[in-house]
Amino acid sequence: MNVLPGPGSSGRTVTRLCILALASAVLAVPAGCGGHVADNGGRMKVAATIVPLADFCRQVGGDLVEVRTLIPPGASAHSYEPTASEFKFLGGARVFVMNGLGLEEWASGVIRKAGPGSMVVVVTADAVPKAELLRAGAFGGEKGSGREYDPHIWLDPNIAAFQVGAIRDGFIEADPAHRERYTANASRFIRELEALDREIRDATAGFTRRSFVALHPGWAYFSRRYGIEQAAAVQEVPEQEPSGRRIERVVEEIKAKGIKVIFAEPQASARAAQVIASSIPGVRVFYLDPLGDPGNPEVDTYLETMRHNLRVMKEVLR
Repeated sequence: MNVLPGPGSSGRTVTRLCILALASAVLAVPAGCGGHVADNGGRMKVAATIVPLADFCRQVGGDLVEVRTLIPPGASAHSYEPTASEFKFLGGARVFVMNGLGLEEWASGVIRKAGPGSMVVVVTADAVPKAELLRAGAFGGEKGSGREYDPHIWLDPNIAAFQVGAIRDGFIEADPAHRERYTANASRFIRELEALDREIRDATAGFTRRSFVALHPGWAYFSRRYGIEQAAAVQEVPEQEPSGRRIERVVEEIKAKGIKVIFAEPQASARAAQVIASSIPGVRVFYLDPLGDPGNPEVDTYLETMRHNLRVMKEVLR
C-alpha cells in the first residue's frame, strides 16, 4: 500500500477558484471570493461528482460536512446535466470534488455556472503518481474515448488512498480550523483501505479463472493490481453500442481464452453482453457495480461496494 504524504503536500491537487458568475436569483449567497456561508448546523457544503468520491468525502469530513453527490446512483458518470436544486447547492458549496482524467468533461462548465463566490476544487486524480496511471486501452480498457489515461482509478484501493489524501488537503484548505479532524479521519479510512486491499489480494490469489470480459472497460486498474485480466470490453467507448465487428472480436477473445463470464454493470444496458453470452455455450453475464448506491445496503459505501464486487467475482472466477 502506498503511504500518503502529509497534509498540504498534495497541494497541487487543489485549485482555489474565485468564480465570477452572472447573478442568479436562486443562488442566495454573498458575492465575491470567500462569500460562502455555512448552514445546516455549520457543516461545510461539499459537492462530489460520483458516489465513491462522495463516500470518501463523508469519511474524511464526518459530521463537519454536508455532501451532495451530483451524479445519482444508477446513472453514468460520463454524461451529466445538473438540476436547478443541484445548481443551488453548488452555489453555496465550499468544496467541489471530482475524479479528473476526463471522466467529468462537463465539470468546468458546471463550476462556472454554479454561482458567485469562491470554491476549492479538488481534482483527485492529480494526486495520483503518473506511474500508477494506465494509458487508455490498457488491460482491455477503452481506446476510442479520446482520453490519454483510463479514469477508473478508484477501483484500485491503493490508488483510492491518494484520492482520499487529496480530499483531506482540500478540506483543510477550505476549513483550516478543523485540520486535525480531517487528518485523523483520513488516516483512519486509509487504514480501512489497506485492510480492503489485503482482503481482495487474498481472495483473488485463489481464483482459478483469471480472465473475464467487461461490458464497460472500467476494471483495468483492479485487474492490474490483483493479477487478473480484463481481456476485452464489449463497449469500447462508454454508452456507445458496439459494432458488429467489435462483437466478433470479443467473441473471438472469449473462445480463444476460454472465458466464462461477461461482467455487466447496473449503470448501462447489458443487451450486447447478453447477445454475446447467448451465442457461446457456458458463458454467463454477471453484474459488478463500479459506483455503488447509498440506497442499497449491499453497495451503500465504497468498502461494501468493493466487497460486493469481490463476492460476485468469487462466484464465477474461483
